[in-house]
Amino acid sequence: MVKFNPTQDLNDLSGKVVIVTGANTGIGYSTVKHLANRGAKVYLGSRTEKKGKDAVEKLKGPLGIVGKGDVVFLPCDLGSPASAKQAAEDFLKLENRLDVLINNAACTYDKTEAPAQDGISEMMMVNHFGTFQFTSTLFPLLKKTSEEKGSDVRIVTLSSALHLKTLGAKDKTLFNSMDEFRNFYVKTSIPTLSRYNSSKFANLLFSNALQRRLTAESSDIICISLHPGIVNTSVAGRMPFPLNRITGFLMSTLALTPDQGAYNSCFAAASPLVRKSADKYKGAYLMPVGRIVQPAVNTKDVGMQDALWETTETYLKQSASK
Repeated sequence: MVKFNPTQDLNDLSGKVVIVTGANTGIGYSTVKHLANRGAKVYLGSRTEKKGKDAVEKLKGPLGIVGKGDVVFLPCDLGSPASAKQAAEDFLKLENRLDVLINNAACTYDKTEAPAQDGISEMMMVNHFGTFQFTSTLFPLLKKTSEEKGSDVRIVTLSSALHLKTLGAKDKTLFNSMDEFRNFYVKTSIPTLSRYNSSKFANLLFSNALQRRLTAESSDIICISLHPGIVNTSVAGRMPFPLNRITGFLMSTLALTPDQGAYNSCFAAASPLVRKSADKYKGAYLMPVGRIVQPAVNTKDVGMQDALWETTETYLKQSASK
């Protein structure tokens, strides 16, 4: 583990533009705060306008950011491909550079009987399809920024150690079709957790596939996926009784605070160590804080990465044509 404190060990981010999705509370909120404290202009992505604007107001208040950075609300709903694309396009109208994208937003609990769209679970729609669409739409600007002298562009995607529990992880054909995205795991003891695990496996495949494509183009962009740690966020509030009580108790007694949970994201996004050892960190999976570990073996499988990419792109094209 790297000794790291975001108040002391981050690059000066003055002049840098950052997006953090799902940032009105929890890990995302703390990530915004730390990066803005180091001088960045951070766009705080939130699905809910009131919650997003309230978070920005709080960060700009006397107990919020203390540095010379800025925080701007960005409407960002990853609940459908169309809304994810719209959020990215709205940003593109505001800025001519993007130095760091942190894919923090995640659905942590959904209902088996309530698919998001086209039979796809809400978990997969937000955590994978929305994130993929949002990133893809912003990619030309990320690439353009990376071509500037002295740039340090990074794409950070939050996964989870629970990706290791994905039930179909050993099946290399898992994402060859849309079946897994519509798999509600109704026969498992906690279906929503099984769906979450699979979505986090998809996040790792996506990050690794994107890095592989960038490296083939000799791009300097660094893609990192990570586990933030076990963090006491508002996840328990969405769960049914008694799961909410059990989860809430465990979180409050054993978990990291959101501020601590943001450390790994901040390290990946802005630690000078990452750029100094860029080849080591490209495509890396980090445990807190800044510790490179091996994820599930098949997340490095090129065939699985390509299958996920192709299946996703095919669906997004079909969705856009409706």
